[in-house]
Amino acid sequence: MNITWKNTSSGKLQTPYNNSPTNYKVFSPNLDINIHVLQSEETKSLLIAYNKEGKLIPARLHLGMARVKDLCSATYTIASTKEFKKAINHKYIPKKESISAMLIREPIAQSPFVNTFLGSGFESRLYAVLDVHHVEDKDGVKGLSGKVCTYRIDIPKEKSKEIHNDIKLGILYDSIAGGRNLIAAIDNLKDRFKNIEKFTILSVYASYQGCKRINEHCKELGVECEFFCMHELLNASPLNEYDCFYPKWNITKEDEELLKIFYKEKFRNICMGGDWTANSLGYEQAESVFKMQMNDLGLSKLFN
Repeated sequence: MNITWKNTSSGKLQTPYNNSPTNYKVFSPNLDINIHVLQSEETKSLLIAYNKEGKLIPARLHLGMARVKDLCSATYTIASTKEFKKAINHKYIPKKESISAMLIREPIAQSPFVNTFLGSGFESRLYAVLDVHHVEDKDGVKGLSGKVCTYRIDIPKEKSKEIHNDIKLGILYDSIAGGRNLIAAIDNLKDRFKNIEKFTILSVYASYQGCKRINEHCKELGVECEFFCMHELLNASPLNEYDCFYPKWNITKEDEELLKIFYKEKFRNICMGGDWTANSLGYEQAESVFKMQMNDLGLSKLFN
């Protein structure tokens, strides 16, 4: 896959989570998929490396509330960009025509609703939390399909028809591996809100394969979709489309050298996306998963 990148905007921004401004850049690929990738010090700390008291540590070990702080800052920054503001407001009135929904579990840590409002100034008419989970196939492979379990959207009965007809934009928050959970969410919302015309998706990480699948599905439904993610567009595993890895089409070549410090020449074999990316796992579980994966790759001695 030959993906090249264009820098569409850049700037300096001070978020509510930092004491000083940080630089950011937004990139878009040469694809027929509308994708925007934000790069900043915060996104680097989430996926590449984190500077802890003057010492670089792998992003996989950047955990706890320090990680949540960077995650919230990056979400705020994305919402502040001209690309995101255009995506949700170029022809819609969010306070009348949009619904925002986050998928359990990962997005909870990034406080997406308030950070989108603080960054963009826009708020939705409706907010929802969707419980969507992976469904295993007969071989036990996760990530090939998704199922919406339960969620509630509070709508006054007397205005139900009006509100359902008014909603034209869905703003969704979840990371993208194979894309099946978001497809299930999109189907569910489109079934409930028949007039939805577009979905804008904000992810901590996203894979090319997952974005492609969601984009194709939205075309079949006759709706637009636009993607925002952090630092790099990842490469989904061809085995399960659940694990995601550092791509060969990466934007920032300097990050390769950082990753080699931690993982030597196996840096493209390290899982870059998973529950740990948004602090859904506790310290012990995240560290346990990391050690197991390092052991499988013969890298355990590097992290003793």
